[in-house]
Amino acid sequence: MSIRSSSANQIVAPEHVWVHLSTDLQVQVVRLLAQLAAHLVIADGERIRQTRKETLDVLSPIHQQDPA
Repeated sequence: MSIRSSSANQIVAPEHVWVHLSTDLQVQVVRLLAQLAAHLVIADGERIRQTRKETLDVLSPIHQQDPA
């Protein structure tokens, strides 16, 4: 036999949860989101640099061929 709780089926908007968090938890969440954003930017930049390097590595032998 299972007991069904009506509160488990309710959808709660994030802003309703946010206002009930302590200021310390809000600061921690903002800090973690900022850290995540920074990591994503860094990872994307590294991916772009790697793609450019691979492209240059592929094109380099083409430009070094002897035209004669």
